[in-house]
Amino acid sequence: MATNQERKTQQRQRILEAAIKLFNRDGFKRTHITTVAKEAGVSQVTLYKYFDSKLALGQQVVIEMIVQGYASFQKLIDDESVPFQDIVKAMMANKVKLSDAIHPDFYQFVIDEMRGVYGNSVVRQTYDDGEKKFWDAVVVRGRAAGMINPNISDEALLLYLHMYVTYFSTADIPPEKYQRLIDQLMHLFFYGFAGGPVPSSEPQPTDQEDEK
Repeated sequence: MATNQERKTQQRQRILEAAIKLFNRDGFKRTHITTVAKEAGVSQVTLYKYFDSKLALGQQVVIEMIVQGYASFQKLIDDESVPFQDIVKAMMANKVKLSDAIHPDFYQFVIDEMRGVYGNSVVRQTYDDGEKKFWDAVVVRGRAAGMINPNISDEALLLYLHMYVTYFSTADIPPEKYQRLIDQLMHLFFYGFAGGPVPSSEPQPTDQEDEK
């Protein structure tokens, strides 16, 4: 039999899962607290015991999505039987799937939370806390598979990642534009890790010079 604390934890999780579903489907602005409570099978009063406002619920939803995302990919990375190429493909496919599934209004809410628009940095802090551990693991697997240019340092890779995330957290990009380009952006992002050597600035000999 579940303890009182376990029941509360389960109830809170049901509310979060209901909010994730509704925010992604209908958007943050159009989703009412009463709708979330009904979807979760709890009263509005009960919901407010866990989240004192719709904004607080939205923030926790984004945090939960970040935590779940890191956990699912960490599990994939930790599975040595999965080739690195398949890990990259799965990550790219998930990004495209997530972008396709998220409502533009909720996407904007997520971006605003990452920027700290609502005066709270907890969402960005959650992302940053998991970022280094996760990407360190990705880099280790990528290097072991020979998929990362050995001339590129871990420091440069993480800086590359940081620039990418920072740009999409601060740039004023319409959600529909980002969603339209997501598969191409993911390709550029991931395969930038495995890019070939920078072309030499020295002039290359011509075929005629080779024959001399």
